[in-house]
Amino acid sequence: MVPQRLASYLALSLPVIFIVGLAIVISANPWFSFTNNALSDMGSLKNPNRWLFNSFLMFFALIAMFPSLVAFRNGLSYLMPFAIAFLFLVGIFPEELPFHAPSAVLFYILALADIAIVGAKLGRTNPINYLWTVLSVLVFLVILYLIKARVFKGLAIPELIGAAFILAWFVYLGILLKGFKP
Repeated sequence: MVPQRLASYLALSLPVIFIVGLAIVISANPWFSFTNNALSDMGSLKNPNRWLFNSFLMFFALIAMFPSLVAFRNGLSYLMPFAIAFLFLVGIFPEELPFHAPSAVLFYILALADIAIVGAKLGRTNPINYLWTVLSVLVFLVILYLIKARVFKGLAIPELIGAAFILAWFVYLGILLKGFKP
């Protein structure tokens, strides 16, 4: 029961860890613009402070992996551990390297697909959980629209929309792992 309780607390803390970590990284990169850059620009080989962003991503992925695996063990995840592994790879491979873009895309696709699948599974016992499935698809479509329509010059805002939704799911997972019924 200790691993499940720890996983719950870690899942609940992920949004705070993300916001604090991202704030630290952005403060070390004053040139960064939410509308003109991708988050990964801060991890670029051209950036002397790249180690901060890339280290933060890998650190965050390592922390997120624990609740992902416990959720998997409890039938509350199918793809999230794989998504988190790809997030870790985003930190290993700066944006100029060939594995960066596929890792980033697979992180979002697998994470959003996992939320949709588990939302549908939980929806069978409580229909309100189908909302996770619907929202997951909507978030995916919004991200695609923002990227395809080039609403912003950079990718940071679409990336953050996806990240915020995934973090909200982790909070919900934390609540479920704490023992509340879906």
